[in-house]
Amino acid sequence: MIAKVSRGWRAEGLIRYLMGPGRFNEHTGQRVVASWDGAPEKHQPAQDVDGSWDLRGLVGAVSAPAVAAGVGLREPSAEAGRVPRGPVWHCSLRNAPGDPVLSDAQWAEVVEDLMDRTGIALRGDLDGCRWVAIRHADDHVHVAAVLVRQESGKRVHPFRDFVRARETCRDWERKLGLAPTAAADRSSVTGPTQAEQEKALRRGVEETSREWLRRMSRVAAVQARDPEGFVAALKDLGVLVRARRGPEGQAGERAAMVGYSVAAPGDVTATGQPVWFSGRTLARDLSLPNLVRRWGSAPPPAPVAPAAGRRHRASVAPQERVAVIDEAVSAMEHATATLASGETGVSADGIAHAAGDMLSAVGVVTGRQDAGERVRREAGDQFDRAVRVPQQVLPARWSPVAQTLRQSAWRLASVRTVGRHGEGDGARLVLALATLVAEVAALREAQSRLAQARAAQRSCGVLRASVPRSGPRAASSGPGRRSAQRSAGQRPQSPSAGPQGAWSPHQPAHQESQGRGRGR
Repeated sequence: MIAKVSRGWRAEGLIRYLMGPGRFNEHTGQRVVASWDGAPEKHQPAQDVDGSWDLRGLVGAVSAPAVAAGVGLREPSAEAGRVPRGPVWHCSLRNAPGDPVLSDAQWAEVVEDLMDRTGIALRGDLDGCRWVAIRHADDHVHVAAVLVRQESGKRVHPFRDFVRARETCRDWERKLGLAPTAAADRSSVTGPTQAEQEKALRRGVEETSREWLRRMSRVAAVQARDPEGFVAALKDLGVLVRARRGPEGQAGERAAMVGYSVAAPGDVTATGQPVWFSGRTLARDLSLPNLVRRWGSAPPPAPVAPAAGRRHRASVAPQERVAVIDEAVSAMEHATATLASGETGVSADGIAHAAGDMLSAVGVVTGRQDAGERVRREAGDQFDRAVRVPQQVLPARWSPVAQTLRQSAWRLASVRTVGRHGEGDGARLVLALATLVAEVAALREAQSRLAQARAAQRSCGVLRASVPRSGPRAASSGPGRRSAQRSAGQRPQSPSAGPQGAWSPHQPAHQESQGRGRGR
């Protein structure tokens, strides 16, 4: 069960949407299933002849305490400064597709527990806020509350309501036998809003500006080594960038960059201005201070030698490109073997995070091939969830293996492409990456981070499916060799486990796969 909490101003607009037909007539069987007074049948609105609902009584009842206390239910003008959070609280509770369909009475129990835990309406408190739960589908309900107490008229400000909602969901998953979800770990990124999704549809683009900018920022972070190079890389990718700088230095020195904002071309406000996103609003690890920490997590890589003379049209000589690709495959194989040996500590989190950089780099160099877009978008979006560290922005420590993997990703990104005839090299990179991602999935499973494990498994599936049939043979056919070894009662082999389990950083990918067990 997943809970999503938001705040707004117009109780009437929210209730009319929840009881209405939806954007695409997806709302069916709209009804009130729970209410603050335990009598939802009293608040079920009457339906007119034309099928519309008379919602005046329901809206008036929920909003009455706010009206009596003089609390406005219209968003104030932004001219007076920053607009505060509105008094209308909205929470959607949604079950997984395979979960059993809950009855109205079961949903009512869940919602009543949620309102008690958040402090919005404690059980037995006559001064609690008024709220209603509306159901218009089998798998979810919506809760609308006005955060004004009924008797005293005081405003209510729920403390850590996101966390309390997550705790409620996990407890009811166990009680009702629903699909388990992960605990709140404060590592999630902000997803696109409904308004952003609808705007993307109007613009005729496949992803929202927020999602596209997040992906481009991750690519630029792999291509750059410092803030100025990061801005240049973003501009090369077609992103609008606005750098924020501190005080000017001495003797006319250029002020240091302290932050940045990005915007997608063509995404503008009603007044024609670009819609800007700061790095931190895209993802916490994309804020400038955390990007600087990421660039400092490994020594700078050796520069890629440019092509000499007029013989080569590309900026990198073919021999140098092949060497960089071999180095990247070797680094991924080494990281895979390290995880397969049973490493599950802090250093393993560093390897997983560095694997995210490698995925971005592989997406850069395979971007001109048919599978490149899938690698960069689908696999990257899924794996991004798997690399995050609970309660942290970045891992606390970077092992030598993680540093080598990140250095190789940086060098690979500087090559830019595998070339017009590099299908085989591209397939080698994707297969080596898929095997590494499979071990990250097994790592998250061993750490009991099931949601992250499933995300890595989905990413692995996308990577494997993107490899042409004519490419090299897959290193393994399953989502993680360590998982298969555990199920078979075997101990995972380490890179130095003897002649049959030995591994060399310079060993080709297909030889390494033949010397190790297959996945499930």
